[in-house]
Amino acid sequence: MVLRLLGLKQEKTYGKLDGEDEQGFDIDDVDPDFHRRLNDGSFKLNDEPVTYNDGSRMVQGARPGAIKPSGSTGGKCDLTRIGHYFRGFFDQYKCDEGTTISGTKYYTHEFWGREDQYLTSFHGWATFDIFQKHIKGLLLESLKLEVSDDYMNQTEEWIYMDEESEEIDQAEYDIIEVENDIPLMFYDIIIQLDNENINNPARVYTSFSFEGKNNFNQDGTVGLGSRRPQRQAAAQAREISVSLNSYLDQSSLELIRGAEYGEKTITSPSACKILKVPLRVIVQACENQNERLEMYFPRCTVNVEYSASESDEIETTFNLTALGTGTAELVDHSTVKTDCYCKLVNTVPEITADIEEVQEEP
Repeated sequence: MVLRLLGLKQEKTYGKLDGEDEQGFDIDDVDPDFHRRLNDGSFKLNDEPVTYNDGSRMVQGARPGAIKPSGSTGGKCDLTRIGHYFRGFFDQYKCDEGTTISGTKYYTHEFWGREDQYLTSFHGWATFDIFQKHIKGLLLESLKLEVSDDYMNQTEEWIYMDEESEEIDQAEYDIIEVENDIPLMFYDIIIQLDNENINNPARVYTSFSFEGKNNFNQDGTVGLGSRRPQRQAAAQAREISVSLNSYLDQSSLELIRGAEYGEKTITSPSACKILKVPLRVIVQACENQNERLEMYFPRCTVNVEYSASESDEIETTFNLTALGTGTAELVDHSTVKTDCYCKLVNTVPEITADIEEVQEEP
């Protein structure tokens, strides 16, 4: 039995689960909200020794270096677990009370980016076959979604505060499964670029990728008196980029001109204008139409790349950078200024740090 998993539970405060600072508990009595099977996974302390030579050709000694932990994980994307990752990436979150459809309760989660520097942290259960790491203070450094002609893959980069490890018995390990776990495929993705007709898009897109970075200042977490992180890392500039692949045909010409020249109706570069367009990505697994994700980028710049090779059909790549000057409408009809807004409907209740039952240590 191979166990390569990541479990997540939101922390009440950075590095602490709910109840940990009030009454204390055995971490074995607390479960993550779910486990996700990993195709790739790594967590390391990055505590390389600091050596010195003192004039010798040989290393004469070493002392422990600073601990600045980081991790990377990757696996298939589904609409049940993706909300926890959006919760970690974005600084704004709302959830409704839920609506019952055919006996199943569905919740609407809203995520968007604003200007907050201190983001939601998680406790992580990282399992590697025969041992498990308890990761404290997990912060989502970057989130990437990619899909072309197969499954949608999801990869993350993390930084964190500290860790502990323990051996596990594979036969007794409890994998927490989630309902409606449908890994997303390319045919579950619809692209609407520049307000085109979503039921009759102007062009065929052959791949989509989203990458968001929070650019945490991890160097600022370790100072004099300790080699471990002493404070939560602050998020700096949020970078969001999207890439779409298509093929050159008449339907793409107007957008290519706009991307190259700044306006769609001119045939030479504009003196000072730059094209800005909205992008909407709709994700809906065909097996369950009640679950749905909409990613909305209100205003994006567009850069286009294409080149000819022999007689091959010319592939066109549109690279978009999300700007924070557009607006999005929330479920309650209020508007927010943001670079990206995501609305997710699934069966997962509100993502919180609450722990239903904590058993006190004897």
